[in-house]
Amino acid sequence: MSDDLALALELADIADRESMALFRTRTLVITAKPDMTPVTAADHAVERALRERIREARPGHAVLGEEYGAADGDGSGWRWVIDPIDGTRSYSRGNETWSTLIALQRDGANVVAVASLPALGQRYHATRAGGAWLNDRAIHVSRIDDVGEAMITHTSIPGFVRVRLIERLVALAGRCWDARGLGNSLSHLTVARGSSDIGWTSRANVWDFAALSLIVEEAGGRFTDCSTDDPVLGGTGISSNGLLHDLVLAAAGIDSS
Repeated sequence: MSDDLALALELADIADRESMALFRTRTLVITAKPDMTPVTAADHAVERALRERIREARPGHAVLGEEYGAADGDGSGWRWVIDPIDGTRSYSRGNETWSTLIALQRDGANVVAVASLPALGQRYHATRAGGAWLNDRAIHVSRIDDVGEAMITHTSIPGFVRVRLIERLVALAGRCWDARGLGNSLSHLTVARGSSDIGWTSRANVWDFAALSLIVEEAGGRFTDCSTDDPVLGGTGISSNGLLHDLVLAAAGIDSS
């Protein structure tokens, strides 16, 4: 195991302790950001703890997190990308479908990724050219090549309505064998482990996609990230087993050239 992966897994352990300490507690503080999306005390506590550990272990590395923005590094090209609680709405309502997402990038390329879902007992990780793993078991995408036999997983319906993609989602889902709303992380992680074939996030940011994209790709799939590293606007994100990817991009109205 590389030192970078070991640190990423250590960060996930720290995040799990912080997030589970507040999960389903009556004292959890929930507020609204300027864009009216919810944020909890757990979001802040996890990101603060991870930033502190990164400063200790990798003082020259840059950090980008959802709650506290960007911290510049020493110019070496290393950057940690953190989503402390991906699925804050689920977390705040006591549902288990949330995660902490941690990615390490070198010159903009994702090289280490961890997605931790402690309420479900799931820990995914991947390294560039090192494969993808769930709880120390190698995972791989499905081999379904017929959209009529495929399962699509997606983020919330209101999200697709807001970005005016709902008609495209419904049309594609209607061609599939089945469709399920699982939130951002599980929509793509289930693609990586082969239990769904297409994952679609309506709109999210680089911290939502960095870790997930590497895990999907190292499991043999494809991931299209349209967030363009923009922490304000974000963009759509689509994963697949690779065999269905061009078809899905066409259905989403995305130029695959």
